[in-house]
Amino acid sequence: MRTYDYVVVGSGFGGSVSAMRLTEKGYSVLVLERGKRYRDEDFPHSNWNIRKFLWAPLLRCFGIQEISLLRHIMVLHGSGVGGGSLVYANVLMEPDERLFDAPGWRDLGDWKTLLRPHYDMAKHMLGVAPHPYSTPPDHVLQKIAEERGTADTFRLANVAVFFGEPGKEGQSVPDPYFGGRGPNRAGCTGCGGCMIGCRHNAKNTLVKNYLYFAEQWGAEIRAESEVIDIRPLPPGEPDGARYKVIYRRSTAWPLTAARQRVRARNVVVSAHALGTMRLLFHCRDVSKSLPRISQRLGTMVRTNNEALNGATSRDADIDLTSGAAITSIFRLNENTYVEPVRYPHGSSFMRLLAMPMIEGGGNVLTRLGKLLAKIARHPGDYFYANFTRRWAKGTTILLMMQTDDSTLRFQLGRGLFTAFRRGVTSHEVPGESITPPVEMAHGLAHDYAAKINGIPQDTVPETLLGIPATAHLLGGCPMGRSEADGVINTRCEVFNYPGLYIIDGSIMPGNPGINPSLTITALAEYAMSHIPDKAKASAPEQLGTMA
Repeated sequence: MRTYDYVVVGSGFGGSVSAMRLTEKGYSVLVLERGKRYRDEDFPHSNWNIRKFLWAPLLRCFGIQEISLLRHIMVLHGSGVGGGSLVYANVLMEPDERLFDAPGWRDLGDWKTLLRPHYDMAKHMLGVAPHPYSTPPDHVLQKIAEERGTADTFRLANVAVFFGEPGKEGQSVPDPYFGGRGPNRAGCTGCGGCMIGCRHNAKNTLVKNYLYFAEQWGAEIRAESEVIDIRPLPPGEPDGARYKVIYRRSTAWPLTAARQRVRARNVVVSAHALGTMRLLFHCRDVSKSLPRISQRLGTMVRTNNEALNGATSRDADIDLTSGAAITSIFRLNENTYVEPVRYPHGSSFMRLLAMPMIEGGGNVLTRLGKLLAKIARHPGDYFYANFTRRWAKGTTILLMMQTDDSTLRFQLGRGLFTAFRRGVTSHEVPGESITPPVEMAHGLAHDYAAKINGIPQDTVPETLLGIPATAHLLGGCPMGRSEADGVINTRCEVFNYPGLYIIDGSIMPGNPGINPSLTITALAEYAMSHIPDKAKASAPEQLGTMA
């Protein structure tokens, strides 16, 4: 059984940064990723190809988008080599001062100063650029911003996309980012397909930068490998190994997947906030391989205080799909940002999660009654919005994000939302429970709908159950000075377990109120900066000099 210097669990923003920087420092690195490896040509042409779009192994679907429904939140997250970068909407924005002053870490360091160089490096590595042109949804939102007195906050979004030269969209050119040492790229065609997997080699996924160089420099990536346990080894192993990592083939039937093992001197867990908590809960409370993980595990879970809804136009000739998946952003008020989101032509699968918008709360029966009454009043709108084949072409999803700090607690348990099997469950925190801006989001959706002759829509869980959706689950592994107030220290190392690190969205200390991927990348760069070069190992030429 081979021993690696580092085993990295997951290949999203935290795992990819870790893999490249550790390899750059001369360490042997193995990345274990539960999802599949996708080449550009492997991505589906439409998200109706659910076997390639959805991650649902029990249904034999091994795509890039996972949808997890818990009692208090529906979570959209990624799967595959490249993690969430395969399916996210490319937006890379820096948060404002409030994140750096979040109670979860403000007493642990001057984070604005500490992360400044790492934000810069993350932007360089991910190829951040402003979207070069406005699209019809941008024009609508800009008008709404003007009407609400916040026109000065409207701007085109910074995105991780290679746009190439005007008029040469889709044409391949030598690497434009790393002095010719990276992969060839092609300019964005503006098809809107970022969130079903970019087939045009324009999206700057982690496969095109961090993971590309990690593999070039010797890191090994094993796709379809789901880690199920991490076990400490007895002290004094001859090869210096401290952990045994146990994994199985994620695309095999659960009862037939044989367990495999690898030894590691160090382990980095970067499996998305939900996956990381799921794995660490298992290690602490089920297998009891890591029983001294802090009781703070699963606390301070946040959703970026998001609301997801939108509108579908009744106009048959309207086209809202051009451009990248998200092209603009504006500030609705001092703590709320809004972005327009799109899917490409023919990719209307997500309409199965859409439902007419109802006002007010109530229990399931009350909500169902309101829904049926609305359908009875507007049957044409209901059937058009939910069954039209041109849903993607005529729909804008509105992503609203807030810096307001409200939290959940996650624990192991059983219930309806875990199919009565042991799994991660969500629980409200008295006085701190998640309070997404539903009324504000509904008002914005109605304003937007009025300007496109549209039908306001919400998500099925929100309409029927009052369960909001988030594409940015954060927290669950807070930083602290000791295990009494945190799971990790300020260098992202787990208390009581030297050489075990957590580096992903689970360590975010607050709601950034905007897309968090850039901050997660900067945090990963920060964490890796504290790990010294391996003694007497010659590292490859450092990309840090190329910014």
